[in-house]
Amino acid sequence: MNWTEVDNKLTKKFETKDFSELTAKLNVIAVIADEMDHHPDFKVWGYNKIEFSLSTHTSNSVTEMDYQLAEHINEVFG
Repeated sequence: MNWTEVDNKLTKKFETKDFSELTAKLNVIAVIADEMDHHPDFKVWGYNKIEFSLSTHTSNSVTEMDYQLAEHINEVFG
């Protein structure tokens, strides 16, 4: 899966060809996250880079929901 677990969070960086591609993919993730009722933290920098940080806030740890969302993000951004 190639995600890193640090400080009770799964993190991974992705790069797209441009800002339009990044935001289009992020919109796909938004729909999935809403359906799962599990939302990622993320930061965007440059015009084509994004880093996701996943954890379950209610348990302050990484849970199965985070791994499931990470798989969806890999499918969309991978």
